[in-house]
Amino acid sequence: MKFTRLLPVLLALATGAFAQDNNATKLTLAREAIAAVKADKMFDSMMAQMKQMSAQMASSALPPQATPAQRKKFDEFQGKIMDLSMESAKGMLAQMDQIYADVYSEAELKAMVAFFKSAEGQSMLAKQPQIMQRMMPLMQSMQRDLMPKMKDLTTQFEADMKETKAMPAPAQKP
Repeated sequence: MKFTRLLPVLLALATGAFAQDNNATKLTLAREAIAAVKADKMFDSMMAQMKQMSAQMASSALPPQATPAQRKKFDEFQGKIMDLSMESAKGMLAQMDQIYADVYSEAELKAMVAFFKSAEGQSMLAKQPQIMQRMMPLMQSMQRDLMPKMKDLTTQFEADMKETKAMPAPAQKP
């Protein structure tokens, strides 16, 4: 009788221990996969390109009559914003291993590690900067095209909000 009560407890403990071992294995594989894809280097490269793009866009944000001192202050401000953004994003990058372990199966993680450690995987990773470099002008063009449309939407939204504010409140039923 006592054995039948003890059996479910032992099974639950064994299952929990297996799940922890499996989680640890997946977490280790996730870290290996992230290292294999060189996520940290990709991130640094992407951030450098974003910094450059941001600097180009910011220079057009200042009015032409801005003084050199104002431009310097603006550049310092922009640098602080980028540094803050990068620090925050690196914190997110540090949590990728748990996300990979949660999302991918052990078999998928093993396959990712194998691929990215292979010659083909290494070639793909080596070519990523070229892909990003070619995509940057497309992204900049997209942003330039979107800016006037976003400005129009913002103007329309502000007008709608003023109009809504000016309207009398609907009568309430008793």
